[in-house]
Amino acid sequence: ESYYKTVQANIRFANEKREFLDRLRLMEEEMKPLQAEGQKLQGELRDELVSEEAKQESARRLRMLMERANAKQQEYLQFRQNGRREVEEKRLQAEGELIEDLSAFVRKFCEMNGYHIVYDINGKSLNRMPVLLLYPKELEITDDLVVAVNRGHEEDLAKAREELKAVEAKLVEDVDKK
Repeated sequence: ESYYKTVQANIRFANEKREFLDRLRLMEEEMKPLQAEGQKLQGELRDELVSEEAKQESARRLRMLMERANAKQQEYLQFRQNGRREVEEKRLQAEGELIEDLSAFVRKFCEMNGYHIVYDINGKSLNRMPVLLLYPKELEITDDLVVAVNRGHEEDLAKAREELKAVEAKLVEDVDKK
């Protein structure tokens, strides 16, 4: 998470998520008039003062409206399902690319600095326990790696972190509005 390219990728994903949620809200807003019209027609069907002919017309319009509303609901559900899958696929692809990039850097860094074995101490086992519970802290190179991988990109990292913070705040704000 301290790698400048990871922070930049997280910005892209946060913006994509926000756009996806905006589209979902738009689709939800498009369904509201259909719901309101349906309630109006149902009210006409229950109204004793409305003629039988008008009730039949209201029932016909309500059936058509329900078909439209069901189609809109299916479109909404399909969009939501596909959108989530696409975002997850993009995230997995980007993560794979970042892992390849970082792995190559770590290999080169370790060769240059004489390290022979490197453990990811942040990794978790299947039962969520750290893979390494005890290790010599003086051999920890994470901070050195973070500095080295971001060398020459310190401004990019700082800018990306600020931008990510703003995008995430906007995303939270948008969710809270709903």
